Amino acid sequence: MFGLTDMALSQAPAPVDGLAAKGISVQEISKTGWGSTHGLPYRKVPGANLGITSFEWMGNNQSAFLSDASNEILLIQCSTGNITNRFPVIAGPRDLVFDQGNFYVLGDGEVYVYDLSGQLVSHKAFPAALPGVGRIARYNAKTWLLLPSGNSVELESGTRFKGWITGSGNFVSTALQDAHSYAVEVTGADGKTSGKVFRAEYKTAGVYVVGATADKVVLDVQLYLTESPVRVERHLVTVSYTPGSLGEITSDIRIPDCYYVLSDKEFSLGSDGTVYEMITAPDGLSLFSLSETPADKANPYPESIQAIRYHFNDHLLQMKESK
Repeated sequence: MFGLTDMALSQAPAPVDGLAAKGISVQEISKTGWGSTHGLPYRKVPGANLGITSFEWMGNNQSAFLSDASNEILLIQCSTGNITNRFPVIAGPRDLVFDQGNFYVLGDGEVYVYDLSGQLVSHKAFPAALPGVGRIARYNAKTWLLLPSGNSVELESGTRFKGWITGSGNFVSTALQDAHSYAVEVTGADGKTSGKVFRAEYKTAGVYVVGATADKVVLDVQLYLTESPVRVERHLVTVSYTPGSLGEITSDIRIPDCYYVLSDKEFSLGSDGTVYEMITAPDGLSLFSLSETPADKANPYPESIQAIRYHFNDHLLQMKESK
């Protein structure tokens, strides 16, 4: 989440090599307001605005949201936007995943497991030698720590792997090559590794792994429009994949510049390849589904979202300097 831009939202393949063969169909599937009795918690603190830091698409018209404003998990029925259940978790939660009927919550140096009723099932610490862990994942009934370096550590064994593990069992890593290109490498569950370099129209600010299925890799590609002042735009980019072979860009859509609160995880990838994205705006949190579709059937973000240029830095609570 960086600075704002006045450029129009686009599904064109401008930031990457090749011609995207598909478009993206964007659908708003849920909306919940802030702060009311039935809304989502929101709180200003010095240096950040807290609200929802992570979420998980659970299927069956339900999603789970992790609040760092109230230290809770909130379950929302998407068709109505109503909160159906909520329960407290540890203080200062960072990330959330849902697997086999349990919620896994990343805390300070530990991963906590809660059942659907909110009861603490177990917790496990990880070594202090792994600072800065901000994300976790679940695969093959194991918990994985996703490191800022782009690598993964299996919590149970402490074994380190190159790349972030995804729901398909593939490890995906990214690296900036030069000012206008980045490399992507995928190691499959069969141990086969494939990689490819993609070029970008603008200088690349960063490339981050959203997830992967058996036949695609989804990336968050961030590009500098200007570096002084910093103005960055983000694109959700999908790359085709077969075991041992990383393919071409198949779709690309620019993400709206609307960040009302600081969030660590804004995307959740479904097993069918649908990307679920939460966007936080001054009037509430919206959940969108993004699915690949023929280019002539692409459906953009709503104009109400496209028109917003909002960043939490614009309304941070300022601390008074002591004399």
